[in-house]
Amino acid sequence: MKKLFFTLLFLSVISSAFTQIPSCDGNRYKNSVFGSVDSIVDIQYGRNYTMNDVLQNLTLNLYYPEMDTVTKRPLIIFLHGGSFVRGDKQETRELCTLFALRGFVTATIDYRLIDVTLTDSNTIFEGLVDAMSDTKAAIRFFVEDAATLNLYKIDTNYIFISGVSAGGIIASHVAYLDSTDNIPAYISNLIYANGGFSGNSSANTSHTTPIKGVLNYSGALMRKDFISTGEPALFSAHDDGDTIVPCNHGLSYVSACPVYCDGSCAMQQEANLKGVYNDIFLNHTIGHCAYFFSSSLADSVIEKSADFLYRIICTTIVAVNNPDHLQNKMQLTPNPADETIRVEFPTTFKTKEQFLLFNSMGLLLREVEAKQSIQINISDLPKGLYFIHLKHHPDQTQSFIKL
Repeated sequence: MKKLFFTLLFLSVISSAFTQIPSCDGNRYKNSVFGSVDSIVDIQYGRNYTMNDVLQNLTLNLYYPEMDTVTKRPLIIFLHGGSFVRGDKQETRELCTLFALRGFVTATIDYRLIDVTLTDSNTIFEGLVDAMSDTKAAIRFFVEDAATLNLYKIDTNYIFISGVSAGGIIASHVAYLDSTDNIPAYISNLIYANGGFSGNSSANTSHTTPIKGVLNYSGALMRKDFISTGEPALFSAHDDGDTIVPCNHGLSYVSACPVYCDGSCAMQQEANLKGVYNDIFLNHTIGHCAYFFSSSLADSVIEKSADFLYRIICTTIVAVNNPDHLQNKMQLTPNPADETIRVEFPTTFKTKEQFLLFNSMGLLLREVEAKQSIQINISDLPKGLYFIHLKHHPDQTQSFIKL
């Protein structure tokens, strides 16, 4: 049996007595509820010049449930992989179909590829900036439609972006890189030379690019600290032995010019630190993400992704590790941890409090009593995501990673 971890942030979700949008029925978005999908192909959403000065019409294919009567539906925009130099929107057609059967509207887009000789990493970064511009134009295309003709029946409060490999890198930067970040000058110069943070791949820049969450399949960020408090939710699927895009910090060989990046594991740690709602599907045997969707893990990745989106759309989410309240909460150090985890609380309890240690599947592993600070031996635990919860103080929950 292939060994894998799926970190379900069960302590971060509180089911409410109501749903956030009327179409939530306990089944739609989580499971396949439609028998077939309709599609519209080659819809033009923008236009721009490639790096080789070729004017390219940017197009997308749209998929939606057949005979659907819901008039406000979540949207997922998918970005294909291909090392920034190859690939097209057809590659994520199956993903679009699988999520459309669950009730989503889905789109797979073509973005500009690098069509010049790769000489150094700056060429890769320029390709990334171009692709970010194109993706934002695609998002604005749907926002504009929702505000005008409303042909596609999109709920713009629930727009998600997703990508595979290079597509995951693009999607993650579109979601988390903004003007408030500490951006290297060479990247900032590229951004402002190509339309700024809105990009220049369409003229409808008066519209915003709202993103509710990211499905990141073996993607990465240049820097994990691009993730900030209050930013979109993050689901990742990654192999911790990936040699193309590292799960932690390291060299990415997604292109012919290797660059350093922070992969899904590092992004998850930063999301936990910043209070950004997240899950990760962590595998140990597959390799790079292309194999996820051609292996026995494909169904599991899709199911966990859909469940993550369902919780965002149809339940009330309470984020863990909210930095705005850390002064009133217990803190875990070090995090990530190896041999022991220390739990510190700013006040002393009058009586002993029960500290409960859970794994990511909700199994209780430890129950320790203390009045304030404690140290818990975790050397026997496998690596993964864990939670410490105060039994009589349900608002006090923190997560940590066992290395």
